[in-house]
Amino acid sequence: MGLSIPAFHVSDGSQVKGGGMVLITSRKPGGFAGTFTIKIAAGFNPGVDLYPTGGFELKVDMNDGVNGGYKSTSIELINSHGKINPTVFLTGRCSGGSRERKGLRYWLMIANNQTREVKEDGTPDIVGFAIHDRTGARIAYGTGPLQPPGRIQVKAE
Repeated sequence: MGLSIPAFHVSDGSQVKGGGMVLITSRKPGGFAGTFTIKIAAGFNPGVDLYPTGGFELKVDMNDGVNGGYKSTSIELINSHGKINPTVFLTGRCSGGSRERKGLRYWLMIANNQTREVKEDGTPDIVGFAIHDRTGARIAYGTGPLQPPGRIQVKAE
């Protein structure tokens, strides 16, 4: 049985923008880079928008999954919370991978841990994702710290 991630019921006012690379050394064996990169610009203003807007792109080069580029084709839900280190959650549909599969869905979490002045010894932003196909099979996944100079700003409303 596939991984089950609970969905939120209604999108809330959220904005997320930025990008960078995540390095996970345990995902390097086998000749892989052990990295994924993300570029994102997405949000929802419930007073203006009917649905969440924007999207993201992921490039994955890690063991234990299907590598390649992934691109969101919809954002069905976006929720955020927190002021000190705002965290956003997104879910929807995507396409891509080195072996094109049908019915891909994603879950994405980003914690903005550097809302104040960025310091070398500060906690990095965290990015986590999971992509599954229409049968529930895991296609790609990863969670880790964004490497400098990467930055992702999250605004929870």
